[in-house]
Amino acid sequence: MVELFGRDKECDRLTAALDAARHGKSAVLVLRGGPGTGKSTLLDHVQALADGDFEVMRFDAVESEAELGFAALHQLLGPHLSQLPKLPDPQREALCQVFGLQERMSPPDRFLVALASLGLLAARAGDRPLLCLVDDAHWLDEESAAVLAFVARRLYADSVAMVFASRDQTDRIDHLAGLAELTVADLSPEAAGQLLESVVPGVLDPYARAHIVASTEGNPLALIEAARELKAHELSGEAPLPDPVPLGRALERLYLREVLTLPARTRTLLLTSAADPTSDPNVLWRAGPALGFDASAAAAAEEQNLLSIRETVKFRHPLIRSAVYYGAPLAQRARVHAALADVAGGLGEIDLRAWHLAAAATDPDEDIATELERAAERTRDRGDWTGTSTLLARGASLTSDLPTRARRLLGAAEAAAVAGSPGRAQALLDEAAAYREDRGYNSLVQRVQARIHRLTGAPAAATSALLTAARELGAVDIRMARDMLVEALVQAQISGSLAPQGASRLNVAETVRSLPLPTGMPVTTGDVVLEADTAVHLEGLGSAGPRLQQAIEAVRGEESTTPELFQWLAAACSHATMLGDDMALHDLAWRMQAEAGRQGAVIPMALALSHTALSELIAGRLAESERLFDQRAALEEARGSQLYLGALLIAAWRGRFEAARTLSEAVREHAARTGQGYQLVFCDYARCVVELSRGRYLEAYLSLEEHIGDTCQVKFAVVDMVEAAIRCGKKDEAMLLVERLSRLADRTPVPGLLGDLARAQALTIADPSSAEALYLQAIEHHEDARGPSRRARSHQLYGEWLRRERRAKEARHELRIAYELFDAMGAGGYAARTAQELAAAGDPVETGASASGSGDDLTAQEARVARLAASGATNAEIAAQLFLSVHTVDYHLRKVFRKLDVHSRRELSGRRDRIISA
Repeated sequence: MVELFGRDKECDRLTAALDAARHGKSAVLVLRGGPGTGKSTLLDHVQALADGDFEVMRFDAVESEAELGFAALHQLLGPHLSQLPKLPDPQREALCQVFGLQERMSPPDRFLVALASLGLLAARAGDRPLLCLVDDAHWLDEESAAVLAFVARRLYADSVAMVFASRDQTDRIDHLAGLAELTVADLSPEAAGQLLESVVPGVLDPYARAHIVASTEGNPLALIEAARELKAHELSGEAPLPDPVPLGRALERLYLREVLTLPARTRTLLLTSAADPTSDPNVLWRAGPALGFDASAAAAAEEQNLLSIRETVKFRHPLIRSAVYYGAPLAQRARVHAALADVAGGLGEIDLRAWHLAAAATDPDEDIATELERAAERTRDRGDWTGTSTLLARGASLTSDLPTRARRLLGAAEAAAVAGSPGRAQALLDEAAAYREDRGYNSLVQRVQARIHRLTGAPAAATSALLTAARELGAVDIRMARDMLVEALVQAQISGSLAPQGASRLNVAETVRSLPLPTGMPVTTGDVVLEADTAVHLEGLGSAGPRLQQAIEAVRGEESTTPELFQWLAAACSHATMLGDDMALHDLAWRMQAEAGRQGAVIPMALALSHTALSELIAGRLAESERLFDQRAALEEARGSQLYLGALLIAAWRGRFEAARTLSEAVREHAARTGQGYQLVFCDYARCVVELSRGRYLEAYLSLEEHIGDTCQVKFAVVDMVEAAIRCGKKDEAMLLVERLSRLADRTPVPGLLGDLARAQALTIADPSSAEALYLQAIEHHEDARGPSRRARSHQLYGEWLRRERRAKEARHELRIAYELFDAMGAGGYAARTAQELAAAGDPVETGASASGSGDDLTAQEARVARLAASGATNAEIAAQLFLSVHTVDYHLRKVFRKLDVHSRRELSGRRDRIISA
């Protein structure tokens, strides 16, 4: 094992990572440092420590492979595909598609690939601990980087240690951000001197030692290479040191001088190795005859420790590869790529052949450009969007026809955006936008610009770009323009109240009106959705109501194969909430979730989960709503982000007021930072629930006063606003709200709204006999509504009214029903308010009855696992929903059983509604 100097802290962290994996816990560490600081040496060190009792998977990324999607995943997981049968079908199929073992009509979902990779690594670690090492992670292709970061975030109780070595990144998304990091800095003067002494075979003069250490600033690679370059008499002090000492960029020139001393055929072998992204010795030997070298040519390079050829071809340092490749004349590089293209063709690697042909081309060549475009289509179907972008961009560089070149550049930009590379996408788009001869093309540029904005979390900018594109395209292609407006509608919906002037839903509506559908053109569901939403914003809900219902029915009737279905479903869910139609919201949201599950599409699943969770919350099925919000939050965590809105809404209903206050601050901060204004209205709704639970009616009224308009997404809370208004003395405001509720119920006579109207009328009517009849009518309607929440609230308010009418016995009966419903729901705040009323009516609730079985000491992740297990999900199902490994689920479940003192899932199921985290 190589002796390390000045790296005690780093070695301790690496040893701790291995120890954790040996004891069944996962460990992840990112070594951050500049070039030459010794990150690779530290990886070698931890690999040597793991030798014998760990299975080691290692991938050394190189710059040339950063353009080949899933390249790292192929190298790391390829040898372990025997574990595929252990994965659930959707995950196995996604990974098979990435590895070219299976074909599908659409690219694989990246999160399914990530979850499959997690399962594969966890399964591999079942027999003995696994060490996964990734060097030069800053050169990972986007797809592999996203997948490996996902895996690193979701490992917990698996015998897996993952160590990445990476430089800081500024020009692309850093997928490893947020993982445990350790900065690998240059060495201290003392440690640097010790390292220099260890690599100098002869005498080292103290002055030379100090000067070299100072000149290299303690950079280990610069120290070692300076010692290799300097002559013995310079190191010993017999001759002066060169000024400057070779370091920094001079290292590449140093390596190149070293290469130039080798025989010509060895230099050609090195250039071929540098040009081949597969690092496969078989490819090297196949190319050799055409280029004039054989295996014997490698001896000289290996003697100088420039590279090694074993299972793979590996340069001593990436700078050597870079120096070899870019130091060679262009004609030599083209000759080598042409030979490698022939080898790739012989091996059936037609896409790699096209890549090499493009690298060999020195002038525009439409035949090669066309072949690259075909290769890009095949690459896209495998889900390799980075490779797709690279191939299209290279094809564009070989294209002389300006419109064709622009089209390929635009495709490359769009693929880069899908790959998650906003910087590269923007650079390609800027180049594509230089072509401005076609209005339709200019609009497509704006559409891709919108997708880049969406990628960077700027929904308002995305809306603005789409509106610009639609206006410009309208005179050329009205169909595509209106399709863009549906995209704009969804983005504006996300921005909500934070949408700036020019990017609101009103602006979308105005643009729709300015681009009417021509007479005779077929009307699509997207058109119906657009016109309905436009009518709400320009004419009001009274006029738009029938069109909203028509849009909902049109979306319900769409086939599952319609590409725009998810956007239409999202818009229809919004329309259902405007109408207060909880039945339609339930049907649409669960349709969306079923479709996302059938297709294995995780991002649409996130959208669906937001709607299904809200639907169940409205119904009062808090356990189910919490399960769905948990899954939504787990998805965000797997992406390296956070989403607190679901936790806030559940905390408000559970009566966890302090937690709700803290979460409310987090939601508001997140909404402001991301421009997701839609969260704010639900944040205020959570406050309304909290204040009503505490009997603070003015605060409850003020929380939602500004939100109850035609486009309001919380129509289910209008009846709560009536209660708050009447009890804080705002009778006129209460009566206006009753009128609004009456119009809603007339338009959408579902049991929930009919019961809400009856309860609101009961709250505002003066005549006692009429009020009682209305309360009873509300209860009757709410018995037919979805879930127990509305019925519980109607019993509660009827019981409170009876107590104020001095009918204590009847009040106790109604309040007891309400209390038991709230208690069964886990609605702690309303249960506590009802308990106070019961006590005042002479029927006190037993102390602690509503809080028994609490799991306050569970972590958030343990609570999520516990809730799913209590609902009957298997460990494999829990793992799939929370993006965890089965081992991690098992680990959390054992801790849950111990903390809650339960011994079976049946016992846990009995406490499902009381499982909360600290």
